[in-house]
Amino acid sequence: MSALEESEVKMDSQDWKEDDSQCRSEGSKLKAKEPEKYSIHDGDHKVFVLDEGTLKAIPMKSYILPEIFFVLASRLESATVEKGNPIFLAVSKGEFCLYCNKDKGKRKPSLQLKKKQLKSLAGQKELAQKPFIFYQAKAGSLYTLESAANPGWFVCTSCNSGEPVGVTNKVGKKEHTEFLFKKVCKPEMSE
Repeated sequence: MSALEESEVKMDSQDWKEDDSQCRSEGSKLKAKEPEKYSIHDGDHKVFVLDEGTLKAIPMKSYILPEIFFVLASRLESATVEKGNPIFLAVSKGEFCLYCNKDKGKRKPSLQLKKKQLKSLAGQKELAQKPFIFYQAKAGSLYTLESAANPGWFVCTSCNSGEPVGVTNKVGKKEHTEFLFKKVCKPEMSE
């Protein structure tokens, strides 16, 4: 997955203020108006990292800093309860949003990062939002992420380390499609 389509969007650090003292348990339901911060882990204990504009899954080690995902609940009118909670996901302080759509002439969709301000997505029309929306559905103690624009296509990681994060329509085969969302809490500062 590569970072594509740069735009002239700048973010103020004040836009991302949130009360980190109220960290909830891992994978809690998202109903906040502000993005919540998570790291994402797959079934092989790999974490998502950003490597030169590409989102990859690598084994978690003490010296590895997982990518922080800014997760924002979406209001998708066409959403169905059975699919899960519609959400937006962004990395790089909310400046690059996960995007899943088919390019012209392609048979299957691809997962990309697009330079787009996370909070600006909420004000767009549903058709423009849809490639940025993923259904977060509970799967035991983990979650799947299904593309709203491409039903049946799920975010996945390879069983091999260091591979780019992608999408698959073959759930339960070679790729991991179930993930643990770990809440990222800002440590309290002492004066």
